[in-house]
Amino acid sequence: MRVRITDHALEAIVTRIGGVPPEAGGALFGPPGTDLVTGLLQDEPATATDVRYHTSAWLIEQAALTQRNTAARFKGIVHSHPAGLPEPSGQDRREFGRSLGLNPHLGRFLAPIVTHDDRPPAAHELVSRGVRVSWYGAVSAADGVQVLPMHPLVLPVCESLARAGAGEVREPEVLTVDGAPVIAVAVRFDALPSVSAALFGVDFPAVPPVLVTHGSPVPLTWDLAAPAADRLALAVRGARRPGRRPTTPVRSRLGSLGSRWDLGSRLGPRLGSRLGEARDRAAAPVRRRRATGLFARSAGLVSRTLADRHVVVAGAGSVGAYVAECLARSGVGRLTVVDPERVAPENLGRSPYTVGDIGRPKVSALASRLVAINPELTVRVERCGVQALDPGDLAETLRDGDLLVAATDDSRAQRRLDHLAYWTGVPAIFPGLYRGAAGGEVIMTYPGSACWGCATAGVRDLSSDTALVQPTHYGTGRLLAEPGLIVDIQHVSAAATKIALALLHQSGEETRIAGFLAGPRERGQSYVAFGTEPGYWLFGHVLRDAPGQHAFQTVWMSVDRRPDCPVCGPEDARTDPLAAPARDISPERLRHLVGRGRRP
Repeated sequence: MRVRITDHALEAIVTRIGGVPPEAGGALFGPPGTDLVTGLLQDEPATATDVRYHTSAWLIEQAALTQRNTAARFKGIVHSHPAGLPEPSGQDRREFGRSLGLNPHLGRFLAPIVTHDDRPPAAHELVSRGVRVSWYGAVSAADGVQVLPMHPLVLPVCESLARAGAGEVREPEVLTVDGAPVIAVAVRFDALPSVSAALFGVDFPAVPPVLVTHGSPVPLTWDLAAPAADRLALAVRGARRPGRRPTTPVRSRLGSLGSRWDLGSRLGPRLGSRLGEARDRAAAPVRRRRATGLFARSAGLVSRTLADRHVVVAGAGSVGAYVAECLARSGVGRLTVVDPERVAPENLGRSPYTVGDIGRPKVSALASRLVAINPELTVRVERCGVQALDPGDLAETLRDGDLLVAATDDSRAQRRLDHLAYWTGVPAIFPGLYRGAAGGEVIMTYPGSACWGCATAGVRDLSSDTALVQPTHYGTGRLLAEPGLIVDIQHVSAAATKIALALLHQSGEETRIAGFLAGPRERGQSYVAFGTEPGYWLFGHVLRDAPGQHAFQTVWMSVDRRPDCPVCGPEDARTDPLAAPARDISPERLRHLVGRGRRP
């Protein structure tokens, strides 16, 4: 594995962590979506001895502020060891794994160790002025968390500027320009007096930086045959010559930024003095991007109060992951995601995961994707099945939530979620697909409605059509995966998301979606059936004579509560799901409880 670090970030680690007695530490930051370290936040108030470092509450608070107010993202923790101990201890490894669990959106938790000794550096180490930085990263693996050495590559940002004759060089900072992360440095060149800043892409030094002026960017010839730290100096020297134009244009992740006119005006006039205006106009703080970007086209349709809502999503498969992403894009501020499985190749055709996610826990891969979409989103993950969770803990999670999305493939898990959600008074939706995704259903429950068990039993009693029921595993009761088109799955999932968003709003809120369920709730229609194929199930009979019908049909149905139902029946007939007698504990739950140090 490889990690990249800018020379100024390495200098900060060497000076601020290596320049004080062990143990000391700090937080690492860099551009989003990369393993590039560009900054250090030293943990000066930390509680530390000569053999132990513990992050302070101050550092955690300041790291959150940094992420909220800048485009830089948390990458990991650096700390120092006594001389001769450049490897992570057993306690370090446990803390790295715990930190990765708390930050599931990180593909790797960076954890370099700083020491002092005179040995030659290994492939995963950098040495400067007698300070050794040994690079490690914590990654999820099939058997838990692995801590592996990482090969560092230094990006010569400040050295390149110095060799190019730059003056008045300010502190580099991370910006996002047109969706591309850049390292922006306010700078002056005597040879190029119109330049006010340099924007280095994450591909530097393979590609040139953009030198910002008040007109068009300065065209640069980039000599890849030259030493990396000399390329900018050669390019600046060539740009001074009248009529000089680049002979070999090099493109980077900055896209067309290098060919757009008036870049200086777009980024703002203060790029020459601390880049403040540039941040405001080209890479605004996350909160502003939320207001004007991600949710700009849903204004008036959903409420901004969604940022205060907490949704529990059980199941991160093709339905649950899709619903979670739609909720994040709609403005929901907190999600808890529960799923025991890892991403497999067969998941890629119907879920939002990518090839790079294969082997990762679904909850971690999904959290990474969701936080990349909305950096202000808070995601908590439970890498286990519903059955493995302590019922009391699950009930508390639901009480803290505003909605449950029950999208597991396990009927036992659905029953437990149904009982706990109804008992705690939390609204819930239960999306599901019929065989071959030729149809599906969304069941909503809330105080006064029929529970999921009554709804499914009632509708199944109306039909003897076995095409409704997907086959299950004889031993586990879980649904067996079978072919189904992603478009049909997402048709039902999208409807489930709209129902979820409506349940998250109060009826009096002045948004369009607040009244979406007014009619169905008044009529007691809590069961929605979908047909994605022509003439499927009851649609071939109910809508047979309706004009203009073909496929993608919907029927909203009301279902009754059974008088003897222990979930939604009369209150004196209901059973407390937390007081039920203990049953056999599944191996999965036993492993989870033992791992958490609890008794079953």
